[in-house]
Amino acid sequence: MDRLQAFVDTPGRLAECVADVERSARIALDTESNGFHAYFEKVCLLQIATPAADWAVDTLALRPDPLLPLLADPARECILHAAEYDVLCMKREYGLSFGRIFDTHAAAKTLGIEKVGLHDLLADQLGVRIEVDEQRSDWGRRPLSADQLEYAFADVRHLLPLREKLGEQLAPRGLAPEVEAEFARLIQKEPRPREFDPEGWRRMKAARNLDGRGRAVLRELYLLRDRRARELNRPAFKVLSDLFLSEAARRQPKTEGELLRVPGTSALALKKIGPQVLEAVKKGSEAEPPERPRPGRDGHRRRSGAAGAPSPEVEQRYELLRAWRLARALARKVEVQVIAPNAVLWAIARADPKDLRALAAVEGMDPFRLEQYGPAILEALRAQPRQQDLL
Repeated sequence: MDRLQAFVDTPGRLAECVADVERSARIALDTESNGFHAYFEKVCLLQIATPAADWAVDTLALRPDPLLPLLADPARECILHAAEYDVLCMKREYGLSFGRIFDTHAAAKTLGIEKVGLHDLLADQLGVRIEVDEQRSDWGRRPLSADQLEYAFADVRHLLPLREKLGEQLAPRGLAPEVEAEFARLIQKEPRPREFDPEGWRRMKAARNLDGRGRAVLRELYLLRDRRARELNRPAFKVLSDLFLSEAARRQPKTEGELLRVPGTSALALKKIGPQVLEAVKKGSEAEPPERPRPGRDGHRRRSGAAGAPSPEVEQRYELLRAWRLARALARKVEVQVIAPNAVLWAIARADPKDLRALAAVEGMDPFRLEQYGPAILEALRAQPRQQDLL
């Protein structure tokens, strides 16, 4: 018997989807957003597969509110692949916290599987091959194409049997508690409001190579690009490329003719923004040159997630923890993130716990990770840093 596949864009169809989900102890779920095509990203499609049907809910046509309590019910397992993005999107858009999830991506990494992309897992674990790829489609445009819908349904259709196959491998190896702890961590992730960093130009490669006036021009062009992206609701890179910003800052065009010779964009794109670009170049060339970015510092600031760069002592502890994590990952033949995400290592490095009780209070140190790795983490922190660890 053929499975039902339904595009849900009416209240009646949504009620059918809700009834099917309500009957299902396990469902597969995925979302499609328009972040590749819009400055202000939003969820455009919510795909759900149950044992009986595949549903694609048009979240631009109607809100999925009747589904939310069912997805938040811990008695129902929601199966996702690379769940973090979907968890954050659903929490940001609808205030949803999933009750219970199974992330096939996280499960595969915990098992030490090398190729953990969904298409690779489906091919290797189930012998299923998916040819269509519409990942970067504009999901905010309507109507959706037949290829888009085929891709949307394919993304969830096979997650239920894939979850079964991976679950069968986790239990005999005693890895179920570890992966469940990772699922719980993912559920607790909180979306951060999108904030434009006006100093983000410092992380561009050109910022380290330009002279003082060039850096000032680059800064003005970077600010202009973001303002224009907001106005058009388009991603910044689709307004003006990094290459164009870098070359314009280096050449500092003064006329329309000079501007048209700058690589990295088209004459059509410059038709409306060209005068503003020339004004930004002029403003930057007359401004006080900003200080040259210092190598490494901005990278550390982004990596730690702090407002300022971490202290040398925190960086030293982080490097010790990284060395410990790498050794443990190599021994288990898994990716380092399976042992502990970077954010957890930074949190430990900043807290500098002296005992297991203090370590347990660090964000991200779930009971499983504390039991399995707690003593080794404390021992790593007590070790004297070796020169090769700090390189």
